Amino acid sequence: MNLRTTGSSLFGVWLAACSANQSTSGPERAASATGGAGAGGAAGAPIIQPPIAAGSGGAAIEPPPAERPCASACADFPALPILESGVPANAPSLFAAPAAGSGPCVLEPPDGALLPKNWLRPRFRFQAQSGEDLFEIRLHAAREAHDLVVYTTSTSWTMPKEIWSGLTANAFGDDVEVTVRSSMIGGSAPPRESKSTFTIAPVEAGGSLVFWAINAQTESFLVGFHVGDEGTLTALTAADVPEVPVLDERGEIRNGGRVQCVGCHTSTPDGKAVAFTDNWPWTTALASIEENTAGQRPAYLTEGAIRLLQQPWLGAPTFSKASWESGKRLLVTSYGNPSGVGWSDQVYNDSGLDRLAWFDLSTTATLPPSGPALTQSLAALEGSAFGFLARDGDTRGAVNPVFSHDGSRVVYASAERTSDGHVGGEPGADTEVDLYAVPFNGGLGGPATPISGAAEPGVGEYYPDLSADDALIAFNRSATTEGKFYYRPDGEIYVVPATGGTAVRLSANDPPACSGEVSPGVINSWAKWSPSVQQIDGKKYYFLIFSSARAYPNQFVLPAGPYSPPDTRASQLYMAAVVVEGGAVVSTHPAVYLWNQDEATTNLTPAWDDFQLPPVVVK
Repeated sequence: MNLRTTGSSLFGVWLAACSANQSTSGPERAASATGGAGAGGAAGAPIIQPPIAAGSGGAAIEPPPAERPCASACADFPALPILESGVPANAPSLFAAPAAGSGPCVLEPPDGALLPKNWLRPRFRFQAQSGEDLFEIRLHAAREAHDLVVYTTSTSWTMPKEIWSGLTANAFGDDVEVTVRSSMIGGSAPPRESKSTFTIAPVEAGGSLVFWAINAQTESFLVGFHVGDEGTLTALTAADVPEVPVLDERGEIRNGGRVQCVGCHTSTPDGKAVAFTDNWPWTTALASIEENTAGQRPAYLTEGAIRLLQQPWLGAPTFSKASWESGKRLLVTSYGNPSGVGWSDQVYNDSGLDRLAWFDLSTTATLPPSGPALTQSLAALEGSAFGFLARDGDTRGAVNPVFSHDGSRVVYASAERTSDGHVGGEPGADTEVDLYAVPFNGGLGGPATPISGAAEPGVGEYYPDLSADDALIAFNRSATTEGKFYYRPDGEIYVVPATGGTAVRLSANDPPACSGEVSPGVINSWAKWSPSVQQIDGKKYYFLIFSSARAYPNQFVLPAGPYSPPDTRASQLYMAAVVVEGGAVVSTHPAVYLWNQDEATTNLTPAWDDFQLPPVVVK
């Protein structure tokens, strides 16, 4: 079946959300505090990795030496226990006896987690094992004069802001020991306990996050927040974006010319706008996300560039900070037409030969607004207003590109089958897909070479993302090449040196062992690096965000469509850390659930950049 002739997508129900989201009234643009909950990952042993090339895309930032307001016997933890509502006055005495057996399953934060200093204050969430209804949470930090002790009847407790603020100022770089005990109100059985540890990183994480959210009614929109925010805001809806006009696969105005979907997206290097994929036939548009201008067209985006980006079957866009700062407003994406340019009355040949294309967003070229004259005008502009990167040595299709921050090269997925700007694949059929790199070379391209460690035969390697210093590539790996690749239940996240080497599987793939969930099987996907790399005491700290369908409270299942993946559980976002020392990956850390996101949406395709979002106001 030729998916492009049906108006449907291999993306399944998620992109069906784009089709459904055509009304002129989107979700209310407002901040909201949310209280979702989920699972984290299990701590793994340190992983030693071959040396990593320094990379020149952006030097790591060496923070100034931090001064601790308090070095020892600090008073951030209160001397007296905290008794939550409903807790009996004799609660401490019910935990006086030694523990007898394993206690609650601690899900948040997971054992071994590493939290940036400016991260969301931690929430402690756990599962009772035997119907217990009273819990003691005890936190121990070496610099604190007292342990923090909490008694609660709830299986979730969030540290107060003032305690977290003091703790991060004084105990950064330190481990915090967590002991959770369970008992029964009025019971006589000895308590049961579980222990875990999390660490406050000696650095902060930068930037803001914007992700694609879809609710149970399959309405889709972009949601965003700044690092540390306890709520989110609606960053962009299709209704925010004015008439472009949007064209169909034949170059004619589609749906009155309006944007129908705000889907796969990335930040422009100045953080003021997003470039995103609209609904079928997958054209590209740009829109502001700044306060009071959301949805408006960036001033540098010309009418000629708008027409060029309305060509059908484009993939997710990508930019380079170095190219942008040089004054060149270039966008790189995959291009679905394998042999020509523009629009055609012919049925699209799903050949799997997508190309890599660049577009000049500031081109002065003028083009007809639509129709046959538009296609006829394109050929003369190839090489000036847009063009294609040669990939010498790679005859397969090219999708999922990421433009290096230093502007020197493009990393992409080389696939035997491609569809709609992504890796293709069909049930029962194998599709070899590997990561490759090609020099940008002023838009000319050049020799295409596989990334050692991410181009293994017989396994799928796709969705690459370059770290802010261009030294690491995060990517998805599946154990087989059979079937579709969009959102695979067996997908897992790996990291490899950008110059090639041994790929490291992140411990963030694994939910806590006590949860009963395992990976592969929880659909880990779309890892994106934070926009800065912090270095202190010889160590570089990298943070990334990704989507996962591991269990969380109030998780729901989206209605399946004809092209849905086999698993339609709602997904949420998780943060993980990677630490590099002496040019080698020395540790990866479990996944931390973002409890500020809305449990009632499935949250996919995150982007972590210096987005210039409005303030998030939690009511």
